[in-house]
Amino acid sequence: MNLGAAAEGRSRWDSVRVAVVAAVVFTLLRQRAMHGEDTRLFVLGLGSDHLDWLARHFLFLPTIQALGSVLRPLGASWFDVLQVAAIGGTALGLFALHRAGRILLGNAAGPWLPVALALVPSWFFFATAAEIHGLFVLPLGCAWWALAAWREQPTFVRAGAVGLACGFAATLHFTGYSLLPSLALTAWLLRVRPLPVLCRHVAVMVAMLLATVAVLALGLGHAPWVQFAAASQFSASWSQRMHAGEVPGVVLREFVLPFLPWALLALAAFRQATLRPWAWAALATLAVHAVPPILALSNPEHLVEHGAYLTAFAVPLVLASFHAVPRRVFAVGVVVSAGVAVALQCGRLERVYDPAFVTSVQALRAERGPLAMIVASRSADMEALTIGLDDQLYIDSDKVQAWINDPLGLTLPQWWDAMVAMLAGGRTLVVCDSARLAFASHSHPEVRALWEGHVARTCTLVPIERPALRGWVVLRKPG
Repeated sequence: MNLGAAAEGRSRWDSVRVAVVAAVVFTLLRQRAMHGEDTRLFVLGLGSDHLDWLARHFLFLPTIQALGSVLRPLGASWFDVLQVAAIGGTALGLFALHRAGRILLGNAAGPWLPVALALVPSWFFFATAAEIHGLFVLPLGCAWWALAAWREQPTFVRAGAVGLACGFAATLHFTGYSLLPSLALTAWLLRVRPLPVLCRHVAVMVAMLLATVAVLALGLGHAPWVQFAAASQFSASWSQRMHAGEVPGVVLREFVLPFLPWALLALAAFRQATLRPWAWAALATLAVHAVPPILALSNPEHLVEHGAYLTAFAVPLVLASFHAVPRRVFAVGVVVSAGVAVALQCGRLERVYDPAFVTSVQALRAERGPLAMIVASRSADMEALTIGLDDQLYIDSDKVQAWINDPLGLTLPQWWDAMVAMLAGGRTLVVCDSARLAFASHSHPEVRALWEGHVARTCTLVPIERPALRGWVVLRKPG
């Protein structure tokens, strides 16, 4: 019997077990709430087959739609499908990272690398959320697996595999374009090969990345440069709202807290000359990925992203820590990381809306036919319609911001009437009390006066009193 082959077989099964256990844990601790506005937009886009609006990350929604074609007939909601993608993507990415660890660390690796990564607070958060970044771990893990294999035997074919994985990462999320530079810098810092040889192999990686992006973009009906056009618009809009005074807070919230304790333990690698390349690799990865979160998240209005833009940062951090600290300290780090991870999302493990709201909407639809609803932004009502009833058409109260930003020569009552006519389209219009309260407390005086003035004057308001559903059926008065 070939002992080497048997050991390799056991190692593969170890990788499978890591992925399965991770998937079970993520499923049991999955989040019951949206992570910001994007979740709602994902669900609305998927429900209407409008997949082109997310051009910066153009492969994400088609991937979710393909997965949904399997899961939706089984009764899964789009929110469920998004979570399955995050759970499965992270679990499979950990499988790949376990394979990478076996190459990079040998028998000393054990399950330490994938277990530590699974419990990095940022990774754990997005592995259990209906978001992009859990799925992003899959190509990230494959890129590291390919890099480890290339480091072991640097061939152009293996270099191409690194570029292929990075190309898939880039199409799922635009920050994937930063992955290849960070991996190339890591290879240079680790002195994998002399610089001239490294440059030739990196050129192959870049060529394969660009080819992968171009083929996938053209296959989905996009121009190959569609992401760069969309990203430039996004960057310009958010950089104009950047607040320099917020940058220290962004660094703490996005660069440090979501990666504790590894962001501190990795610094121990600087104490030994032979380990410093791993510490520098972590800092190089951070530097390459740092600009987008600073530009986008230094706006006080932006939600905390828990290190979402820096997913790739975790791998060299954990590797540097693994090399630099005693195994007992590393084990304590895993426990601390798990504690921070659970604390980060413990408030999201309970459902934030009352299921009776969904039941009441369904009953109202049975009585009055198709509905169009207006609910408050960032409310339990919005969560209920996004998570529990994703086939219900609705808009949120922040839609009025469109008129504030650009009235188009219309008064607010005129804009409201046009918007309601377009929204209803033969449906019964329902305005939830959460939306009325949002309008009544709005900072703009005309918005505050809208409901008691124009709406009450021109419409008949039929109160709705149902379990967890308070609002009005809004009927336009004749004439």
